[in-house]
Amino acid sequence: MEQIIKLNTIYSADLYTRSRALELHACINKDATMVTLDFEGIGFMSRSFADEVCNIIDDNKDVIFKFVNRNSDIEAMMTKVSDSRSQERKRGISNAKVHKFKDMDSLSEFLLAM
Repeated sequence: MEQIIKLNTIYSADLYTRSRALELHACINKDATMVTLDFEGIGFMSRSFADEVCNIIDDNKDVIFKFVNRNSDIEAMMTKVSDSRSQERKRGISNAKVHKFKDMDSLSEFLLAM
């Protein structure tokens, strides 16, 4: 069964936040074998929203996802997020020191001493 989801009927012209993308997950029909996401009228998509769309695709391995009417910015964001998910994450600091404070005065003293 094919399902077409017109994103502009669920969201405004801008797609923000991971939690808003989770609403999309709830819209996918359990019997769908192909889902077309229609981006007509959508002007912006945040990185977190795009990453969650990738999670939705990963969670629905038996479903074929197709994207239509994406503008160049949305297409670039999806490509960037998809490419970054295939690379190992590199952390800048691996041996950061953790400080614990019993109250705000201790924290203030520490910060003023820096």
